[in-house]
Amino acid sequence: MNSKAPHLHREANLIQMFDPLTADWNITLSAQNTLNTHQVLANIDFGRLSTLFDSFLQVLHIPIALVDLQGKVLASSAWQRACHQFHRQAPTTLQGCLESDRELALQLQQGKNYSLYRCRNGLTDCATPIMLEGKHVANLFMGQFFLQTPDEQFFKHQAQHAGFAESDYLAALADVPIVDEAKLPAMINMLASLAVHIAELVLLNNRYLQVLEQSQLQIEQRNQELQLQNHILNQISEGVALKTILYHLVSQVEQLHPDMICSILLLDEDGKTLRHGAAPSLPERYNLALDGVVSGIGVGSCGTAAFSGETVIVSDTRTHPYWQPYQALAQLAGIAACWSQPIKNAQGKVLGTFAMYHKHPAEPTPHQIEKIRGYSNLAELAISRSISAQQIRRLAFYDSLTGLANRRLLEEHLSQAMAASQHNETYCCLMFIDMDDFKPVNDRYGHKAGDTVLAEVARRLTHSLHLPGTVARFGGDEFVVLIRDIEQDVTLSMQQIEDVISKIRQQLLQPYLLPNGQFHQCGCSIGMTLFKGAANMDTLLLQADTAMYQAKNQQVPACWFNA
Repeated sequence: MNSKAPHLHREANLIQMFDPLTADWNITLSAQNTLNTHQVLANIDFGRLSTLFDSFLQVLHIPIALVDLQGKVLASSAWQRACHQFHRQAPTTLQGCLESDRELALQLQQGKNYSLYRCRNGLTDCATPIMLEGKHVANLFMGQFFLQTPDEQFFKHQAQHAGFAESDYLAALADVPIVDEAKLPAMINMLASLAVHIAELVLLNNRYLQVLEQSQLQIEQRNQELQLQNHILNQISEGVALKTILYHLVSQVEQLHPDMICSILLLDEDGKTLRHGAAPSLPERYNLALDGVVSGIGVGSCGTAAFSGETVIVSDTRTHPYWQPYQALAQLAGIAACWSQPIKNAQGKVLGTFAMYHKHPAEPTPHQIEKIRGYSNLAELAISRSISAQQIRRLAFYDSLTGLANRRLLEEHLSQAMAASQHNETYCCLMFIDMDDFKPVNDRYGHKAGDTVLAEVARRLTHSLHLPGTVARFGGDEFVVLIRDIEQDVTLSMQQIEDVISKIRQQLLQPYLLPNGQFHQCGCSIGMTLFKGAANMDTLLLQADTAMYQAKNQQVPACWFNA
């Protein structure tokens, strides 16, 4: 046999020579439940290990391979020519190779830290397990090599039996190194330690990159949430309509969470009835079906949340008892989960609900629940601001006792009526109504009884007016009725006004039920002025007022002001 110094020819990398799915290791290594090991190894780039193994090949002249527990070659140096060009090509010698692979792997699976095996082909391999994060994830193989000077006659006979070209085969064997067996454990332990160290560094780096990427995503989402919050707050401060604000809020939340469908329901003034607020991604039929639902325990997620004032999580609408009466609606909307958060103001009063729907059963994380609460807080700001604006407008333009327009709103409507009259060339009418025999109500029964009568007068006046106009309380027991766009003809206009006066008198003459159960009857005096086009507002009010006092002094039901 050639006695020249062993030298390994540089061949292609083993991964390039063998498809990992069909490599011989797949045949010899028994399949294991390696889900956890795959998770550990999944994101490791083993290119650095292959470079390391190649470097050791040049120094030690021994090929090295890292193979996972299912036989996939993860990293390797170049391989022995005697192995891949001869032993693994002939059926008789291949069986020896497979036997060696199987025996080494079996010994490692049985818990050995070091395994040495001389195959029937005359070469020796060794292996050690690779432990990463406490798991046996792969095996490090080192071989082939000789432990002593090879028997040339044995290999000549093997070449003849396997059909190898003897000279080429012996030349390949001459490249196989002779290794001191005593040094093998230290060599393979050193390589295993380096392999583990590199893998751990790669894992740490990958996890750092994953954390960094996750942090960047969280920062980006937080920035988007801050932009959403600023956008909604700007709309609130600018007095944008509530419906528009809620629509933008829901739409932008859905953009931040594409797997969710959002909905806002508003609680009516009665504190029981839910009204549609915003749900652009839900079917219109679904929204119409929910509009007007009375809240209560078991009324879906939102009805229960509105009634209880507590967060309601329904992870599966198909099985949850709250959703059994609404299965058809859930199928219509294609939803399978609903998380609902009550929208509360600073005093704890429920104003509505903010809901997130899912198309598949889903359980929220604590982080997601916190998000829902944050979005519901934004909705609360918009709703509370809208309620405050309505209350301010009511205080500014409406009488607190009767709910009728006050003098300020009357003057605004009178100005609009004059402009419309001038444009349409139609008549308008302004009438003053003063209640007769009202003072005895306050004197005999108290002001609470008087307030009851005034509120009922306001109700009757409003229901008596079938023409376009405004009913206002001018002060005390004085009321003003503005009727606009009557007719272009003065006679026809006066006829319609007389019909209105007749209805008003009939209504106001009906007895009034007082809080003590007694009845009181009041008459009224009415003064009117008819006008067309632009006029002086104060003059019109004075004319109607004058006509009203004329009717009262003359003790007649009504008087016209004659200009």
